[in-house]
Amino acid sequence: MAGFSKDAGARLTAGVEGVFTPEIWTSQLLQDLEQHSILSSPLITNRTYEGEFRKGGDTIRVPHFIDTVEDKGVVKAYGEIGEADHAELDYIRMTVQKGSSFHLEIDSLDQLFTQAGIDKMTSLVRQRGRRAARSLDMVVADTITHAMNGKDANSAPAGALPAAMVDLPSKVEKLERKPTDSAYDMILEAIMQLDYIEAPEDRYLVISPGVRKEFLKDPMFINASFYGGQPVIPTGHIGQILNIPIYVSNQLGTVKTPNKPMVEPAIDNLRNIDMLLGATNAVSVVIPHAEMATYKPEKKFTDAIKSRIHYDAKIVRPEQLIAIGPKNPS
Repeated sequence: MAGFSKDAGARLTAGVEGVFTPEIWTSQLLQDLEQHSILSSPLITNRTYEGEFRKGGDTIRVPHFIDTVEDKGVVKAYGEIGEADHAELDYIRMTVQKGSSFHLEIDSLDQLFTQAGIDKMTSLVRQRGRRAARSLDMVVADTITHAMNGKDANSAPAGALPAAMVDLPSKVEKLERKPTDSAYDMILEAIMQLDYIEAPEDRYLVISPGVRKEFLKDPMFINASFYGGQPVIPTGHIGQILNIPIYVSNQLGTVKTPNKPMVEPAIDNLRNIDMLLGATNAVSVVIPHAEMATYKPEKKFTDAIKSRIHYDAKIVRPEQLIAIGPKNPS
């Protein structure tokens, strides 16, 4: 599609001068989605998959290794070590049936005479990226919530009742917090449980804003440098404790405040969860397809854009994720 004039301040163009390039804007959309995702972030979820995706409802495969190595014990000089173990790669099927889409129209004159330096298209795509990130995080939250009840949300169509879902071999455990338990105590308990099952060391901790406030008053967190931690830094990653990166998310444990409409409430499913501690292969997230197209609506002086993204989430190792509830009142 031809773009606006070369002298315009902000144009619906990218790449080649005067030409709308869907691939570039789609890439920007995905970049914004990744930047604003938390529960679905590639830093805390597994993004590896195999298989070809062609349409919504297609099934792909998520690979993971099965522990098949056995200790052979002491083998004498002329003894036999026995049969060799084999690295066994298993595949878990994931059905991709969720996603996000948007449809925008931009007034040609409005865009043409917008003040130079104000790019409406970039701003709109960035907004859509944030919304898509939140929608994907909600899918992950729903997946985790059902896994806490031992159900595989990915095994049934979107919106299906738990009765239609397949049972998981194990479930995401939830630890209840007593009035005398500090947040640090709960983290130690969760780490111990992951250590007992030999969960991988690439772990993460997602906390609510309330727990972050508690941490910033706790000497065990303030002095985290003595325990493998790092100074507090911006961008959602607020540091480390016991070599585990910590991310703060208002999608956990937040109560909606009526007098603050600009603050988005927590995801409903996770309002009673203050912390999530797990290994990065506990949850798998896939985004196998994204596209964007532009057109000029008939009988209108506007430029229009439509886009869609396919994605889904699945619990792969529920035993490697632990949810921690809020402090119970005394």
